[in-house]
Amino acid sequence: MLRRILIPALAALLVTTPALAQRGNRDGDSQRGSFQRNSGFPSSQWDSEERAPQREVSLNAVRRELQARYGGQMLDAQKMGDRYIISWIAQDGRRLTIEVDATSGRVISTR
Repeated sequence: MLRRILIPALAALLVTTPALAQRGNRDGDSQRGSFQRNSGFPSSQWDSEERAPQREVSLNAVRRELQARYGGQMLDAQKMGDRYIISWIAQDGRRLTIEVDATSGRVISTR
């Protein structure tokens, strides 16, 4: 008995839900019956398609920037996540460990 009522009710719900969502958009009532972007819903995997992928700054470009800033030369470099960890020897002989954001090229820290 329950199956005779439940199955047609679910089928009707599946058929009418998209129609109700479209009707809410046509009526101009943006608060009822439709979901809108930035309406309090968290970001999801589908949003990533619309965002431009962030490009990384090349290690060579970072090296040139550090060369101009500190003089000297790069001893070693590693990429850890979205950061470069660079061992550098400055022109005055100081040994530095420089952390650089790989997406922006900005120096985060120098030790």
